Amino acid sequence: MLRIEETLRAVGNSRTQHYGQVASGLFTRPVKLSGCRACGWPEYEVEAIVSARIAGVADAELRELVDLLHERRQQVYESLVTPLGMAVSELSREF
Repeated sequence: MLRIEETLRAVGNSRTQHYGQVASGLFTRPVKLSGCRACGWPEYEVEAIVSARIAGVADAELRELVDLLHERRQQVYESLVTPLGMAVSELSREF
């Protein structure tokens, strides 16, 4: 996970520009790390967006990439939580 400072260095934006891109769908939303303030971005997402920018991808295509990256987050979450939830519910039935 890259914190905001590392992310800004990787993309070459100011904090204001970065959060403007997040708001307009040109960059992925941050992931809460702990508490209410700490957040970061998965390194593979930052690398994918930077690579797309280097390749000259248009904003519309970049928004599609950002949507796909958000979908991937959800898929990873579901693949981890669903089996865990099933295991916890099975354990709770035993007790």
